[in-house]
Amino acid sequence: MSGSKNIRRKPILLAFLVGLCGNATLATLTVSQLAFSLFPLIALALAAHMLYREYLSVPMEGATPVCTLLAFLIGIFGYSAVLRTDYPEMGSNYLTVMILLVLVIWLALKMGVAARPVAKEEEA
Repeated sequence: MSGSKNIRRKPILLAFLVGLCGNATLATLTVSQLAFSLFPLIALALAAHMLYREYLSVPMEGATPVCTLLAFLIGIFGYSAVLRTDYPEMGSNYLTVMILLVLVIWLALKMGVAARPVAKEEEA
């Protein structure tokens, strides 16, 4: 894919961390089974600050904004799936895992990781 060359990986990784840490922060504040920890809040602040600095320094071109949004959602749904696996009394994680898989496949296709091979035409 020619569009995959414009996609930068640093904002995608930072968006994943912001989604993961944001959901972890929300979970530590609202879920009674989890012990309070200050680490997710600190990690959220640092990851969000780095993502903002990256956004200001380098323009997001091509499919980078869409991939960044997908990575953010993957972080949110990924932590939710792990949390519901650890604490099954919170409910089933079937829907969360299905949404997570669709988002991961979509991100892989957008980034060109799971691109279909193109058949080359034979020239005579």
